[in-house]
Amino acid sequence: MTTALDRPQDLPPTLTMAAATTTVTTTTSVLLADGHHLFRSGLSALLDREPDLTVCSEACDAESAVAQATGDRPDIAVVDLDVPGAGGLRTAELIRSLSPRTAVLLLGAAPRADEVQRAYADGVHGMLRKDVRPERLISTVRELAAGRRVFDPELVLVAIRPGPDTPTRRELAVLRLVAAGSTIGEVANQLSLSPGTVRNYVSSAIARTGARNRCDAIRIARENDWL
Repeated sequence: MTTALDRPQDLPPTLTMAAATTTVTTTTSVLLADGHHLFRSGLSALLDREPDLTVCSEACDAESAVAQATGDRPDIAVVDLDVPGAGGLRTAELIRSLSPRTAVLLLGAAPRADEVQRAYADGVHGMLRKDVRPERLISTVRELAAGRRVFDPELVLVAIRPGPDTPTRRELAVLRLVAAGSTIGEVANQLSLSPGTVRNYVSSAIARTGARNRCDAIRIARENDWL
């Protein structure tokens, strides 16, 4: 005898089929701000190859970066530390103020200790060197999207390194004249040195202060009241 429990049930077809598995992919939107078109285009192509990342807008200077971040509200803003205009640190500050949900990742060719320190103190979410490996950059973007802060360990070491050494009296004399607009030849004449010796003093002052170039060495000397 067949009971009600033995008989097939009249169920809707959709309920008799195996449940379909639905995969929801969250896409992270990225704004790129860099004054170098070639670098920006390459970075855009790199990120757009990832299924979970999409470049929503690009900017060639600080002003347009802030405007696009305010309008597009991207998840991540990748900003060059030396972006034309206000510079990366100020741009990051404005983006964080006008689009609080946007995490800012700064990229720098050779960030100085004070730049790394300020970025961290200002709440910037991440900072890497521009020569970082592609896979490291991609993983960092994902980490920022997950709410983490990521600073390159090498940059952290730069930030905690002791301050610049004081240039020698002769190095400062050379820097002072260069800062006033004198050429290498003019400095050599004024100090009774050969042009090669003047260049050596400039190079040693750059190395001693940890500067990137002579202009940076002059800046550091002025900030430390050596000039």
